Amino acid sequence: MISDIKDIHHEKLVAMNSQFVHWLSPLDAPRLYWLLERADYARQIHDGAGMLIAYPSDVDYPDHKNIKWLSNHLDKFYYIDRIIIDEAKQGNGLGQILYDDVEDHARQNGFKWIACEVNTRPNNPGSHRFHLNRGYDVMGDADYPAFDAALRYYKKEL
Repeated sequence: MISDIKDIHHEKLVAMNSQFVHWLSPLDAPRLYWLLERADYARQIHDGAGMLIAYPSDVDYPDHKNIKWLSNHLDKFYYIDRIIIDEAKQGNGLGQILYDDVEDHARQNGFKWIACEVNTRPNNPGSHRFHLNRGYDVMGDADYPAFDAALRYYKKEL
């Protein structure tokens, strides 16, 4: 059901990212490889029907605006960078399964906090509901005019 992201999944994951790029940063095959080299957690579910990529707060990713923002508000945390569920598979609990898995992974590796961000511009109301229903607390908001985006940051104590 859940396994590591492998080369056979890349094309499908890049295509799914394009479908939701208004809430995610752009992703092509070289960028996906680059992210996966840094990721501590890079898992997919049901042969690429969904994926989740996450990092510890001390990841070697110095220009990541979200990790910088979170580092100013939390000590040692685990950061969910990107989750994508195929539109045709949404509503089937795949996001819940991936979140259960990444939260367990972070907890087992000694992290007290798990954190993420959700767009407020353009708004992603389904993702806000998802995180609040899972017990995530709002930390704050940030506006990034250079990216034409605004984000709400969430945290959950593990």
